[in-house]
Amino acid sequence: MFDLISISEAIKRSYDSEGLLIDVRSEEVFKKGHLPMAVNLPFEEIMNEKFDIEAIEKDFNIEKEQPVFLYCDTGSTSMLAAKKLDSVGIHAYSVVGGIMFYKGYLEKEKNDLWTMVRTS
Repeated sequence: MFDLISISEAIKRSYDSEGLLIDVRSEEVFKKGHLPMAVNLPFEEIMNEKFDIEAIEKDFNIEKEQPVFLYCDTGSTSMLAAKKLDSVGIHAYSVVGGIMFYKGYLEKEKNDLWTMVRTS
């Protein structure tokens, strides 16, 4: 079964190289602003029948033993994604409350450059 984690703990553990922070929102939303150090793996890809866990492990340089911290806007989509990843052997955590509970800087793509913007 997947676990739940706070957004601050997920960021801390990702920063300490204790897991990978994954944004499961769409690529378009990801580019508008995401947590620092996060990579994008859209929910639709995770839930696809042809989801290839080995390709994901290779693309993001993770191992099955390494936990992943999944977040979305509110936490509900990341719970479904965490359940799916857990079913294929990945130790997945879902961030409780999603990015809505984050009150820090976001990375944002603007004119092909990544910048940091403050959330409200």
